[in-house]
Amino acid sequence: MIWPSHAPENYQCPFCDFASGEFRFQKNLCRPEDLVASTDLAMAWIASHGFEPEPGHVLVGPKEHFELLYDMPDDVLAEIASLSRDVAVAMKKAWQPDGITTRQHNEPAGSQHVWHYHQHVLPRWHDDGLYFTPQRPIVDPAIRARKAAELRAVMAQR
Repeated sequence: MIWPSHAPENYQCPFCDFASGEFRFQKNLCRPEDLVASTDLAMAWIASHGFEPEPGHVLVGPKEHFELLYDMPDDVLAEIASLSRDVAVAMKKAWQPDGITTRQHNEPAGSQHVWHYHQHVLPRWHDDGLYFTPQRPIVDPAIRARKAAELRAVMAQR
């Protein structure tokens, strides 16, 4: 299945530019010194935009261009997951945060802003203010069961 791209026409992907090491795009905020780790399939780098009060969140993404989770090959996704774990462990050892958050966004409604798949790995501290979402109410078990059945039915069609 091919998913539509949300990238504008003539998109200059900053993460592909970073992966190439060429840094051809003037608006690319990534710098060579941002690189944390690299494997055959994936790379990890310090994000140009931070989350205060403690900057230093890391992005982990494929070296090859994939825009969305939906299109990611299993081997690349597995490499990103392993590298994300390794970065989280390094953060714990280097900075002793109270916790780690990982998150990943797809499509504009999912808060994706760069049209190249990437996983965020963020060091977290108590009361750092990153999330202000109130706790949600418990979903009725009958609704949960219906939603699970709907997803199982679609997944069985794979």
